[in-house]
Amino acid sequence: MKTCCWISFALACFATSSFASDPSAGNRVALKEYTHPHQQVEVEPGRHLNLFCTGSGSPTVIFEAGGGDDSSSFRLVQLSLSAFSRICAYDRAGVGFSDPAPWPSTAVNTIADLHRLVQVISPGQRVILVGHSNGGLYVPLYAATYPKDVAGMVLVDPFTVGADRIATALLTRRQRDNWYASDNRDIADARKCVTLAKAGVLVRPEGRMSPCLDNPPSPDAARHKILNEQLARGSEEEALLSAMIDTYPAPDHGMSHAELALQAANPDFGNMPLIVLTAGEDEQTALPKETREAIATAWKKNNDALAARSKRGRNRVVPNTHHYIQNEQPGAVIDAVRQVIDEVRGGAGQSRSSGSLR
Repeated sequence: MKTCCWISFALACFATSSFASDPSAGNRVALKEYTHPHQQVEVEPGRHLNLFCTGSGSPTVIFEAGGGDDSSSFRLVQLSLSAFSRICAYDRAGVGFSDPAPWPSTAVNTIADLHRLVQVISPGQRVILVGHSNGGLYVPLYAATYPKDVAGMVLVDPFTVGADRIATALLTRRQRDNWYASDNRDIADARKCVTLAKAGVLVRPEGRMSPCLDNPPSPDAARHKILNEQLARGSEEEALLSAMIDTYPAPDHGMSHAELALQAANPDFGNMPLIVLTAGEDEQTALPKETREAIATAWKKNNDALAARSKRGRNRVVPNTHHYIQNEQPGAVIDAVRQVIDEVRGGAGQSRSSGSLR
Protein backbone atom coordinates (compact mmCIF):
# COMPACT_ATOMS: atom_id res chain seq x y z
CA MET A 1 0.00 0.00 0.00
CA LYS A 2 1.43 3.31 -1.06
CA THR A 3 0.34 5.23 2.00
CA CYS A 4 2.34 2.85 4.21
CA CYS A 5 5.62 3.41 2.44
CA TRP A 6 5.67 6.69 0.55
CA ILE A 7 4.79 8.72 3.63
CA SER A 8 6.62 8.71 6.97
CA PHE A 9 4.25 7.89 9.80
CA ALA A 10 4.91 9.07 13.33
CA LEU A 11 4.82 5.66 14.97
CA ALA A 12 6.06 6.97 18.28
CA CYS A 13 3.77 10.01 18.37
CA PHE A 14 0.99 9.13 20.78
CA ALA A 15 -1.12 12.28 20.93
CA THR A 16 -3.39 13.08 23.86
CA SER A 17 -6.84 11.81 22.98
CA SER A 18 -10.21 13.43 23.47
CA PHE A 19 -11.85 10.02 23.85
CA ALA A 20 -12.88 9.11 27.36
CA SER A 21 -11.71 5.53 27.12
CA ASP A 22 -8.09 6.26 26.23
CA PRO A 23 -5.70 3.95 28.07
CA SER A 24 -3.17 5.22 30.53
CA ALA A 25 0.48 4.29 30.16
CA GLY A 26 -0.17 1.44 32.58
CA ASN A 27 -2.66 -0.12 30.16
CA ARG A 28 -0.19 -0.39 27.32
CA VAL A 29 1.23 -3.83 26.72
CA ALA A 30 4.88 -3.65 27.74
CA LEU A 31 7.35 -4.02 24.89
CA LYS A 32 8.99 -6.89 26.77
CA GLU A 33 5.90 -9.00 25.94
CA TYR A 34 7.07 -8.99 22.33
CA THR A 35 10.53 -10.35 23.12
CA HIS A 36 9.33 -13.94 23.41
CA PRO A 37 6.68 -16.14 21.84
CA HIS A 38 3.33 -16.64 23.53
CA GLN A 39 0.89 -19.37 22.46
CA GLN A 40 2.27 -21.31 19.51
CA VAL A 41 -0.82 -22.43 17.62
CA GLU A 42 -0.35 -25.30 15.17
CA VAL A 43 -2.17 -24.36 11.96
CA GLU A 44 -0.64 -27.16 9.89
CA PRO A 45 1.41 -30.18 10.94
CA GLY A 46 4.65 -28.77 12.32
CA ARG A 47 3.86 -25.12 11.45
CA HIS A 48 2.79 -22.62 14.11
CA LEU A 49 1.54 -19.05 14.37
CA ASN A 50 2.40 -16.96 17.42
CA LEU A 51 -0.75 -15.83 19.26
CA PHE A 52 -0.91 -13.37 22.17
CA CYS A 53 -4.28 -13.24 23.94
CA THR A 54 -5.40 -11.28 26.98
CA GLY A 55 -8.74 -11.11 28.74
CA SER A 56 -11.57 -13.61 28.54
CA GLY A 57 -15.07 -13.95 27.23
CA SER A 58 -16.84 -14.13 23.90
CA PRO A 59 -16.67 -13.09 21.15
CA THR A 60 -12.93 -13.35 20.60
CA VAL A 61 -11.46 -10.25 18.98
CA ILE A 62 -8.48 -10.74 16.64
CA PHE A 63 -6.22 -7.93 15.46
CA GLU A 64 -4.87 -7.98 11.90
CA ALA A 65 -1.86 -5.68 11.67
CA GLY A 66 -0.85 -3.52 8.72
CA GLY A 67 1.86 -4.31 6.21
CA GLY A 68 5.26 -4.88 7.79
CA ASP A 69 3.83 -4.85 11.32
CA ASP A 70 3.59 -7.65 13.88
CA SER A 71 1.45 -8.50 16.90
CA SER A 72 2.61 -5.37 18.74
CA SER A 73 0.70 -3.08 16.37
CA PHE A 74 -2.31 -2.75 18.69
CA ARG A 75 -0.42 -2.78 22.00
CA LEU A 76 -1.92 0.55 23.12
CA VAL A 77 -5.48 -0.79 22.94
CA GLN A 78 -5.23 -4.51 23.71
CA LEU A 79 -5.18 -4.36 27.52
CA SER A 80 -8.02 -1.83 27.79
CA LEU A 81 -10.21 -3.99 25.58
CA SER A 82 -9.29 -7.09 27.59
CA ALA A 83 -11.62 -5.90 30.34
CA PHE A 84 -14.53 -6.66 28.01
CA SER A 85 -13.64 -9.81 26.08
CA ARG A 86 -10.85 -12.10 24.90
CA ILE A 87 -8.50 -10.01 22.76
CA CYS A 88 -5.86 -11.60 20.53
CA ALA A 89 -3.02 -10.42 18.32
CA TYR A 90 -0.90 -12.67 16.15
CA ASP A 91 2.17 -12.66 13.93
CA ARG A 92 1.50 -13.56 10.32
CA ALA A 93 3.43 -16.44 8.78
CA GLY A 94 7.16 -15.77 8.61
CA VAL A 95 6.93 -12.66 10.79
CA GLY A 96 7.95 -12.29 14.42
CA PHE A 97 7.66 -15.58 16.27
CA SER A 98 5.51 -17.32 13.65
CA ASP A 99 6.90 -20.04 11.42
CA PRO A 100 7.29 -19.24 7.72
CA ALA A 101 4.79 -20.67 5.26
CA PRO A 102 5.79 -22.52 2.09
CA TRP A 103 3.97 -19.96 -0.06
CA PRO A 104 4.08 -16.17 -0.62
CA SER A 105 2.38 -13.83 1.83
CA THR A 106 -0.45 -12.81 -0.48
CA ALA A 107 -3.80 -11.59 0.80
CA VAL A 108 -5.45 -14.86 -0.23
CA ASN A 109 -2.80 -16.93 1.56
CA THR A 110 -2.88 -14.67 4.61
CA ILE A 111 -6.61 -15.06 5.15
CA ALA A 112 -6.37 -18.81 4.59
CA ASP A 113 -3.82 -18.95 7.41
CA LEU A 114 -6.01 -16.79 9.63
CA HIS A 115 -8.90 -19.16 8.94
CA ARG A 116 -6.77 -22.07 10.14
CA LEU A 117 -5.98 -20.08 13.28
CA VAL A 118 -9.62 -19.18 13.93
CA GLN A 119 -10.69 -22.81 13.59
CA VAL A 120 -8.27 -23.74 16.37
CA ILE A 121 -8.78 -20.89 18.83
CA SER A 122 -12.50 -20.19 18.36
CA PRO A 123 -14.10 -23.39 17.05
CA GLY A 124 -17.77 -22.96 16.28
CA GLN A 125 -17.83 -19.36 17.47
CA ARG A 126 -17.71 -16.25 15.32
CA VAL A 127 -14.98 -13.71 15.93
CA ILE A 128 -14.62 -9.96 15.57
CA LEU A 129 -11.80 -8.91 13.28
CA VAL A 130 -9.97 -5.59 13.62
CA GLY A 131 -7.71 -4.66 10.71
CA HIS A 132 -5.33 -1.76 10.21
CA SER A 133 -4.03 -0.53 6.84
CA ASN A 134 -3.34 -3.61 4.69
CA GLY A 135 -4.98 -5.57 7.49
CA GLY A 136 -8.05 -3.48 6.71
CA LEU A 137 -8.09 -5.09 3.27
CA TYR A 138 -7.40 -8.59 4.57
CA VAL A 139 -10.27 -8.44 7.07
CA PRO A 140 -13.15 -7.74 4.63
CA LEU A 141 -11.65 -10.26 2.20
CA TYR A 142 -11.66 -12.79 5.05
CA ALA A 143 -15.28 -11.98 5.92
CA ALA A 144 -16.28 -12.36 2.28
CA THR A 145 -14.45 -15.68 1.97
CA TYR A 146 -15.35 -17.17 5.36
CA PRO A 147 -18.62 -15.42 6.31
CA LYS A 148 -19.57 -18.00 8.94
CA ASP A 149 -16.44 -17.11 10.93
CA VAL A 150 -17.09 -13.39 11.37
CA ALA A 151 -19.54 -11.59 13.67
CA GLY A 152 -18.28 -8.02 13.19
CA MET A 153 -15.44 -5.86 11.94
CA VAL A 154 -13.52 -2.69 12.75
CA LEU A 155 -11.29 -1.33 9.98
CA VAL A 156 -8.68 1.22 11.05
CA ASP A 157 -7.67 3.56 8.22
CA PRO A 158 -7.92 0.60 5.85
CA PHE A 159 -6.34 0.12 2.47
CA THR A 160 -9.37 -0.08 0.17
CA VAL A 161 -9.93 -1.20 -3.40
CA GLY A 162 -8.73 1.45 -5.82
CA ALA A 163 -7.13 3.71 -3.20
CA ASP A 164 -3.88 4.20 -5.10
CA ARG A 165 -5.66 4.54 -8.44
CA ILE A 166 -7.98 7.19 -7.03
CA ALA A 167 -5.03 9.13 -5.61
CA THR A 168 -2.88 9.01 -8.72
CA ALA A 169 -5.80 10.19 -10.86
CA LEU A 170 -5.66 13.45 -8.93
CA LEU A 171 -1.93 13.98 -9.49
CA THR A 172 -0.03 15.77 -12.23
CA ARG A 173 2.08 13.68 -14.58
CA ARG A 174 5.24 14.59 -12.65
CA GLN A 175 3.64 13.77 -9.31
CA ARG A 176 2.47 10.40 -10.67
CA ASP A 177 5.95 9.64 -11.96
CA ASN A 178 7.36 10.40 -8.49
CA TRP A 179 4.71 8.16 -6.92
CA TYR A 180 5.51 5.28 -9.27
CA ALA A 181 9.25 5.76 -8.79
CA SER A 182 8.71 5.55 -5.04
CA ASP A 183 6.88 2.23 -5.53
CA ASN A 184 9.79 0.87 -7.51
CA ARG A 185 12.32 2.00 -4.88
CA ASP A 186 10.34 0.37 -2.08
CA ILE A 187 10.24 -2.98 -3.85
CA ALA A 188 13.88 -2.74 -4.90
CA ASP A 189 14.86 -1.99 -1.30
CA ALA A 190 12.83 -4.96 -0.06
CA ARG A 191 14.49 -7.25 -2.60
CA LYS A 192 17.87 -5.99 -1.40
CA CYS A 193 16.91 -6.84 2.18
CA VAL A 194 16.12 -10.41 1.12
CA THR A 195 19.50 -10.68 -0.58
CA LEU A 196 21.38 -9.27 2.41
CA ALA A 197 19.53 -11.50 4.86
CA LYS A 198 20.16 -14.66 2.85
CA ALA A 199 23.85 -13.75 2.52
CA GLY A 200 24.13 -13.35 6.31
CA VAL A 201 25.14 -9.69 6.03
CA LEU A 202 22.44 -8.46 8.43
CA VAL A 203 23.85 -10.48 11.33
CA ARG A 204 27.39 -9.15 10.85
CA PRO A 205 28.69 -5.89 12.35
CA GLU A 206 28.63 -4.09 9.00
CA GLY A 207 24.91 -4.80 8.69
CA ARG A 208 23.80 -3.51 12.07
CA MET A 209 22.75 -0.06 10.82
CA SER A 210 20.97 -1.37 7.73
CA PRO A 211 17.49 0.08 7.09
CA CYS A 212 16.40 -3.54 6.72
CA LEU A 213 16.70 -3.87 10.50
CA ASP A 214 15.10 -2.11 13.46
CA ASN A 215 16.59 1.31 12.71
CA PRO A 216 15.92 3.71 14.30
CA PRO A 217 15.87 1.30 17.24
CA SER A 218 12.98 0.37 19.48
CA PRO A 219 13.18 2.16 22.87
CA ASP A 220 13.32 -1.24 24.54
CA ALA A 221 16.80 -2.77 24.14
CA ALA A 222 15.56 -6.36 24.37
CA ARG A 223 12.86 -5.70 21.79
CA HIS A 224 15.43 -4.06 19.49
CA LYS A 225 17.66 -7.13 19.75
CA ILE A 226 14.83 -9.53 18.97
CA LEU A 227 13.57 -7.47 16.05
CA ASN A 228 17.04 -7.40 14.54
CA GLU A 229 17.35 -11.16 14.91
CA GLN A 230 13.96 -11.66 13.24
CA LEU A 231 14.54 -9.16 10.42
CA ALA A 232 17.93 -10.70 9.67
CA ARG A 233 16.20 -13.93 8.63
CA GLY A 234 15.80 -14.49 4.94
CA SER A 235 12.37 -16.06 5.54
CA GLU A 236 11.05 -12.93 7.27
CA GLU A 237 12.37 -10.59 4.59
CA GLU A 238 10.81 -12.85 1.93
CA ALA A 239 7.46 -12.73 3.73
CA LEU A 240 7.60 -8.94 3.89
CA LEU A 241 8.60 -8.66 0.23
CA SER A 242 5.87 -10.97 -1.06
CA ALA A 243 3.24 -9.08 0.97
CA MET A 244 4.50 -5.81 -0.46
CA ILE A 245 4.39 -7.06 -4.05
CA ASP A 246 0.85 -8.36 -3.48
CA THR A 247 -0.47 -5.05 -2.12
CA TYR A 248 1.46 -2.59 -4.29
CA PRO A 249 0.05 -1.53 -7.67
CA ALA A 250 0.71 -3.85 -10.59
CA PRO A 251 3.64 -3.03 -12.91
CA ASP A 252 1.18 -1.34 -15.29
CA HIS A 253 0.05 0.84 -12.32
CA GLY A 254 -3.27 -0.98 -12.13
CA MET A 255 -4.76 -2.37 -8.95
CA SER A 256 -2.73 -4.75 -6.84
CA HIS A 257 -3.39 -8.48 -6.66
CA ALA A 258 -4.81 -7.98 -3.15
CA GLU A 259 -7.22 -5.28 -4.31
CA LEU A 260 -8.33 -7.40 -7.24
CA ALA A 261 -9.06 -10.30 -4.88
CA LEU A 262 -11.36 -8.13 -2.74
CA GLN A 263 -12.93 -6.54 -5.79
CA ALA A 264 -13.71 -9.99 -7.19
CA ALA A 265 -15.29 -11.02 -3.88
CA ASN A 266 -17.58 -7.95 -4.08
CA PRO A 267 -19.01 -8.70 -0.65
CA ASP A 268 -22.37 -7.89 0.83
CA PHE A 269 -21.97 -7.95 4.62
CA GLY A 270 -25.70 -7.88 5.26
CA ASN A 271 -26.45 -6.65 8.78
CA MET A 272 -22.98 -7.28 10.23
CA PRO A 273 -21.71 -4.61 12.65
CA LEU A 274 -18.96 -2.74 10.79
CA ILE A 275 -17.11 0.42 11.78
CA VAL A 276 -14.52 2.06 9.57
CA LEU A 277 -12.17 4.61 11.16
CA THR A 278 -10.64 7.15 8.78
CA ALA A 279 -7.66 9.33 9.69
CA GLY A 280 -8.58 12.99 10.03
CA GLU A 281 -5.24 14.34 8.78
CA ASP A 282 -3.43 13.69 5.52
CA GLU A 283 0.29 13.04 5.26
CA GLN A 284 1.03 13.88 1.64
CA THR A 285 3.20 16.80 2.73
CA ALA A 286 5.10 16.94 -0.57
CA LEU A 287 1.91 17.77 -2.46
CA PRO A 288 0.01 21.08 -2.75
CA LYS A 289 -2.67 21.58 -0.12
CA GLU A 290 -5.55 21.43 -2.59
CA THR A 291 -4.29 18.13 -4.00
CA ARG A 292 -3.89 16.67 -0.53
CA GLU A 293 -7.44 17.71 0.35
CA ALA A 294 -8.79 16.19 -2.86
CA ILE A 295 -7.04 12.88 -2.13
CA ALA A 296 -8.32 12.86 1.45
CA THR A 297 -11.87 13.51 0.22
CA ALA A 298 -11.61 10.72 -2.34
CA TRP A 299 -10.25 8.26 0.21
CA LYS A 300 -13.05 9.12 2.63
CA LYS A 301 -15.59 8.48 -0.11
CA ASN A 302 -13.94 5.12 -0.74
CA ASN A 303 -14.21 4.27 2.96
CA ASP A 304 -17.85 5.38 2.97
CA ALA A 305 -18.50 2.91 0.16
CA LEU A 306 -16.72 0.15 2.08
CA ALA A 307 -18.83 0.82 5.20
CA ALA A 308 -21.99 0.79 3.06
CA ARG A 309 -21.39 -2.87 2.25
CA SER A 310 -23.14 -3.55 5.55
CA LYS A 311 -26.56 -2.18 6.43
CA ARG A 312 -25.05 -1.38 9.82
CA GLY A 313 -21.76 -0.03 8.52
CA ARG A 314 -20.53 3.47 9.26
CA ASN A 315 -17.37 5.41 8.57
CA ARG A 316 -16.03 7.74 11.27
CA VAL A 317 -13.39 10.36 10.63
CA VAL A 318 -11.13 10.55 13.68
CA PRO A 319 -9.84 14.11 14.22
CA ASN A 320 -6.15 14.80 14.79
CA THR A 321 -4.97 11.42 13.55
CA HIS A 322 -2.80 10.13 10.79
CA HIS A 323 -2.51 6.58 9.51
CA TYR A 324 -1.78 4.88 12.87
CA ILE A 325 -5.00 5.88 14.62
CA GLN A 326 -4.46 3.19 17.27
CA ASN A 327 -1.31 5.03 18.37
CA GLU A 328 -2.44 8.64 18.17
CA GLN A 329 -6.05 8.20 19.35
CA PRO A 330 -6.26 4.72 20.88
CA GLY A 331 -9.56 5.59 22.52
CA ALA A 332 -11.22 5.86 19.12
CA VAL A 333 -10.27 2.27 18.36
CA ILE A 334 -11.24 1.07 21.83
CA ASP A 335 -14.65 2.72 21.56
CA ALA A 336 -15.28 1.28 18.10
CA VAL A 337 -14.33 -2.26 19.11
CA ARG A 338 -16.39 -2.03 22.31
CA GLN A 339 -19.39 -0.91 20.29
CA VAL A 340 -19.08 -3.84 17.90
CA ILE A 341 -18.65 -6.26 20.83
CA ASP A 342 -21.85 -4.88 22.41
CA GLU A 343 -23.76 -5.14 19.13
CA VAL A 344 -22.61 -8.71 18.55
CA ARG A 345 -23.59 -9.70 22.09
CA GLY A 346 -26.94 -8.04 21.53
CA GLY A 347 -27.65 -10.48 18.74
CA ALA A 348 -27.04 -8.11 15.84
CA GLY A 349 -23.73 -9.56 14.74
CA GLN A 350 -24.86 -12.51 12.66
CA SER A 351 -23.31 -12.22 9.23
CA ARG A 352 -25.77 -12.45 6.36
CA SER A 353 -23.25 -12.20 3.58
CA SER A 354 -25.15 -13.32 0.51
CA GLY A 355 -22.89 -12.51 -2.41
CA SER A 356 -22.46 -9.39 -4.48
CA LEU A 357 -23.83 -5.93 -3.93
CA ARG A 358 -26.37 -4.92 -6.53
